[in-house]
Amino acid sequence: MNNGDPDAGGPADAGPRADSAARNHETNAGNDVIEAGAPTPVKYRCLWTPFDAEMRDAMLRPTPGPVYYDGPEVEALEREAAAYLGVARGVGVSSGTTALYLAMLAMGIGPGDEVVCAANGYLSGPECAIHAGAKPVYCDVLEATANMDARTVEPVLSPRTKAIVAVHLYGHPVDMDPLMELARRRGIFVIEDLAHAFGGRYKGRPLGSIGDASFTSFARKGVTVAGQGGMAFTSEPEWAHRMSLLRRHGWERGHAYRSRLSLVGFNHTLSESLAAVGRVSLSRLDRYNAVRRENARRYTAGLTARGLGAAVPVEMPWASHAWLHYVIRVPRRDGLIAFLSERGIGAGIHYKHPVYREPAYVARTGEDPGPRPVTDRIVTEIVTLPSHPDMGDGIDYVLDQVAEFYGGRLDAAGEPAAAAR
Repeated sequence: MNNGDPDAGGPADAGPRADSAARNHETNAGNDVIEAGAPTPVKYRCLWTPFDAEMRDAMLRPTPGPVYYDGPEVEALEREAAAYLGVARGVGVSSGTTALYLAMLAMGIGPGDEVVCAANGYLSGPECAIHAGAKPVYCDVLEATANMDARTVEPVLSPRTKAIVAVHLYGHPVDMDPLMELARRRGIFVIEDLAHAFGGRYKGRPLGSIGDASFTSFARKGVTVAGQGGMAFTSEPEWAHRMSLLRRHGWERGHAYRSRLSLVGFNHTLSESLAAVGRVSLSRLDRYNAVRRENARRYTAGLTARGLGAAVPVEMPWASHAWLHYVIRVPRRDGLIAFLSERGIGAGIHYKHPVYREPAYVARTGEDPGPRPVTDRIVTEIVTLPSHPDMGDGIDYVLDQVAEFYGGRLDAAGEPAAAAR
């Protein structure tokens, strides 16, 4: 299942702007963002794919062998990522979706169970629930943050609810304390989705350390492995052990000739070379997240000063946003995306089509859950602006193009700007 720095420097002193400019012209094929086709080369993208000399050297380190997957580099990334979150165990696997699926299986989620997913979230939650034999149930989200919370989750709970997948969408935390209190009261597991939010915090606590388990993707997210990869996290030792067995055919690690099969598993291992790249990326996470935060501040200040009427993202007082995606809500969204595309800006939509209305998912569950009013409205308005750590002055260029589209070009001081570029 699937979901730069100078050569002489190190992660501590190298800056994101030093990455090769050629990276801005890499292909952007992927499943988690929709981009309009660009008649001109795309200069600024939503998805960032850093790969520099330090990452290349790390990737090559395991190539002499003899271990190419599920070995010392994977174990080191597991230890380092788990320590970063403050949890006991990380289990590295082939994708973020795989991590969620194995977590569900390890937690005993299966036929007859229901799993609550955000109606506007990525498809991995309902997808994994269905493959585990459970039924996805979709809750609406809040206007302010586009996240689920206890108030939107409680109405869809039933005696069959086994788990809630709490997606920290775009990098903003879900309000976890009320959600955990509700889950504890009802005997329900909470699984945190960190794909957009690695490095974010809730009331000072690392996201990923609050629920019963958590998972992330390493596919062009805050931590990247220059390919597909993911990890599940938990402080429950039995779940961690079961996930580690499931990812590699049910073999008990350390038994000679792989002769002991504890269960029927899969082949969902993480490559040693990709894990080595992930370790470099993890070491830079806080620094790059700080740049993303500054980019978000610049976007919000610029959109506000230009008087464009865009609904800018919020950050709740208890939240420390990871800012993987800078998402605004605007009128004439599709026209704006096409306009930006013509000017070399690859704006995105996270996500355009709610999974809960997709025919394939309706067919598998046997019912259309009906409207989710907030989700149904915001998916027609959201647009993701490029905001990765290598943007630099590109933030101002994007702001100018958005202003030009809406016919309200004002400079940062609120005065009429010079003629459009």
